[in-house]
Amino acid sequence: MNSGDVLSIAEYDAYASDEYKPVNTAIYIPNDHRVLAAGGAAIYMRQRDFDTLILEAFGLKNDSIIDDIYDDIALLHIIDDIPSLDPFLLRTEITSAGYKMPDTAFLATDKENSLIRSRIESKVEPILYRAVKDFESSGVLDQNKIQKFLKVIWNPDVPEAEIFIRSFGIEPSQTKAIFTAWKGITFYQIQFEKIAHSLKKIFMYLRDKNLKPIDARFYSAMDIEMLNAKVANVYGRLRDIVEQCRKIFTNYDLAYSEFVGSNNPVTFKNFMMEAHRNYWTLGYSIVACKNAYERINKKVSMDKPTSLRFDAMSSMCDEINVLLTRDKRDMRKEPLLDLSELH
Repeated sequence: MNSGDVLSIAEYDAYASDEYKPVNTAIYIPNDHRVLAAGGAAIYMRQRDFDTLILEAFGLKNDSIIDDIYDDIALLHIIDDIPSLDPFLLRTEITSAGYKMPDTAFLATDKENSLIRSRIESKVEPILYRAVKDFESSGVLDQNKIQKFLKVIWNPDVPEAEIFIRSFGIEPSQTKAIFTAWKGITFYQIQFEKIAHSLKKIFMYLRDKNLKPIDARFYSAMDIEMLNAKVANVYGRLRDIVEQCRKIFTNYDLAYSEFVGSNNPVTFKNFMMEAHRNYWTLGYSIVACKNAYERINKKVSMDKPTSLRFDAMSSMCDEINVLLTRDKRDMRKEPLLDLSELH
């Protein structure tokens, strides 16, 4: 399967199954692996008869090779349970599943992974402390006990997880999914903070009154109006995605502060019950934002934005609309985003 590429693709039928997943994993088999744009075939992890199709696509008939490919398929199913192909999430979930991956398998360095783990643990520790201390006869948790409970977020199968599960009334069958989503949401909150400034640049660029093609004089007023509508559509879709992320993080922070600060676990418990859906929404949304920024910045530097030709602006908008489209029916027009809220 080394000749194939793993891709995360927007899933338009995210609501079709009981488990909400707006991103699907595809195995792209290029006609020529040296020229990916030359075309090929894609097989989606959740399509019918995936296992059979993947064997046929690679022309595999030898039993020993088929056994090996099923090991690869098991690994692909783990990847398919991750909303985005971020190195940190891949390393965390694949390692948690018992796979020993070489250090070169992921782009993230050990230092980067340690920083992210530290950020997640610092956010999670007060919640774990608050959730489990009432179950301790002394009402006090020493540092050793805290470290034991911190292992829960990385491995929900450890014995200490039982106390946390009982304190929230979580069904044991939901434990792993909820803990995975919880740390995933915290990870995406860190990622959102990193890209906030870049997003602000995009919004300022798209709303610039002077944004018009350098060859505008060669086009009719109707052409320019249609181009402006494309720009406004990109702005609107991106704004909707950013607002959705901000809403999830606002609810997370509110639930967090009520539990840690006011010892009121109800809001946090309710948030945890929606963690899976929020995790997947954030995964799709933040990757879409990153891709949109990279695509625009490739066409025109966001540090020193300049005008483009009409056809370049039009094709850029078309490309970004594809990146940002999860529901093809979503063409809402809403009030402008307050840029001051992106910080």
